[in-house]
Amino acid sequence: MEFVFDCGWCEGDNYFVGKQVGFWVDKWEVPSEWECRFCGELNSTPDPPWTEA
Repeated sequence: MEFVFDCGWCEGDNYFVGKQVGFWVDKWEVPSEWECRFCGELNSTPDPPWTEA
């Protein structure tokens, strides 16, 4: 499943494909920290629930 996160610096949309955790259909793993693809600043992933892309 793909999720979208807004950059806290430039508000650009960053997309990540979540990996399913175990056999749970509603549990996903995404990076805890990531660099914005637009401005390169470091961001942290917010707590779920996340916005599906």
